[in-house]
Amino acid sequence: MEDEDATAFDAAGAQPGAGDMVQVEHEGEVYEVPAALQNAFLAQTDYAQKMQALSGHARELDTRHHALGRAAELAEQALADRAQLHVLDLHLATYQGVDWNGLAAEDPQRAELLWRQFQETQAVRAEFAQVVAHSHDRRRLDAEREKAQQFASAGQVLAREIEGWSPDVANKLVEYAAAFGVTLDELREVADPRLWRILHRAQQGDEAAQRQATADSTAQIQAVRPAVTVTGAAAGSGGVRDELGAAEWMRRRNAQVTRG
Repeated sequence: MEDEDATAFDAAGAQPGAGDMVQVEHEGEVYEVPAALQNAFLAQTDYAQKMQALSGHARELDTRHHALGRAAELAEQALADRAQLHVLDLHLATYQGVDWNGLAAEDPQRAELLWRQFQETQAVRAEFAQVVAHSHDRRRLDAEREKAQQFASAGQVLAREIEGWSPDVANKLVEYAAAFGVTLDELREVADPRLWRILHRAQQGDEAAQRQATADSTAQIQAVRPAVTVTGAAAGSGGVRDELGAAEWMRRRNAQVTRG
């Protein structure tokens, strides 16, 4: 009975009591808190981290929603401009079959009125086409500026989430994607950091697999190559030594066999 009591006491002593202090880590700092508050403290930390991540996703979605809405608005305006130009072109086309000389001889006043309307329509069409071209250039510059801002934001996210992120790393990803037929122009349209993280993980995984394959191949060559100890003159510059590469080792060994 005494042994059982002692065992129970030891087990209970191993558990932190309500008045004991435990260490918890928060944002890189270690704090001592009452054991009874440990779970609540960790739960609060986990909740704060999840809320921060959720807030970041919400900002990304809001930015993407705004960009899509703006793109739809610009596309609708461009469509309306082209439709208006088309209407003006149709109106001008009605004057192409007019016999101006014959009309002037038959009805000078009507000929003058139609000619003036024709000239005014031409002027309106030319001015409107210039406005449309200017608006198109402005929308293109705005779209490029917005895309640059999106890439800048994506770069900030990637710099926080990928260790060593830099333009050189981004260029490696571009080269890696090109091996699969993805063009630079297509990548320029990808401003979502999640897709770049996926691309980076795939590229890192392939590099690791290649390094492992090279290491395995080297290990196999070392395992099957017989150990030959050569003394005397054969151990000189033309002899066979274990530190030689596989190809050079075989060349020298074949030369020895031929001489022997």
